[in-house]
Amino acid sequence: MAQSKSRYAPTPGPVPARSPWSRYLLVALIGAAAGSFGTYLALLSKLERPPALDSPPPAPGPTLSVPPLELTAGVPPAQADRNLGNFYYDQNDWAQAIRYYESAIRQGSDDADIRTDLGNAYQFSGHPDDALAQYVTAQRLNPNHEFSLFNQGGLYLERLNQPAKAVEIWNEYLRRFPQGKNAAAARQLIAQVSGRPLATTPAPPAAAPMAPAPHSPAPAAVDDAEVERLLRLVPPKPAPGKP
Repeated sequence: MAQSKSRYAPTPGPVPARSPWSRYLLVALIGAAAGSFGTYLALLSKLERPPALDSPPPAPGPTLSVPPLELTAGVPPAQADRNLGNFYYDQNDWAQAIRYYESAIRQGSDDADIRTDLGNAYQFSGHPDDALAQYVTAQRLNPNHEFSLFNQGGLYLERLNQPAKAVEIWNEYLRRFPQGKNAAAARQLIAQVSGRPLATTPAPPAAAPMAPAPHSPAPAAVDDAEVERLLRLVPPKPAPGKP
């Protein structure tokens, strides 16, 4: 007869007591692992984030136009200042243009052209009386200078609010320069300000055109944009109705 197995397992021996320090050590190890993993995730998010999303790029600073060296290298001081005045004039930096034009004039570089440019810079910077003084000086230096006379009309119309005086100036311009570079613009402006149709504007008296002074550059013509700007200052007057 086979011996049957006992229904009861043998009683196990006593379980050794666990040290309380092992629990603290286990908690410390888990905490250290969790902290390292969190630090890794934080660093990974920064490493993978595009720089543009991390912080916006700084706005570009203002760009400053620097005069080319050839404007002043190897030229007399008066001409250097005149060249710098022309440079800043083209940049619409009226304060700097005035500064260098006046310096050039003090050093002897003085003629109708620089006086007219100086007058324009004064006009565009809001000093109409100073502008008029420069235009008048330009005419005194060279009575054949068209642009300084024509610009007086624009100054009276736009800055001094004297349209009748502007028409007077432009009629004087047409009398002296009937074939001048700005004659068509003067006739158009006179018609606009006076409210008369251009076709019925009286023709100026015949006069021989004056030649530019020797060694003086030809006076510049006013471009179409400037004429259009002046015309917009005075809306066309309606034609008188029939009685």
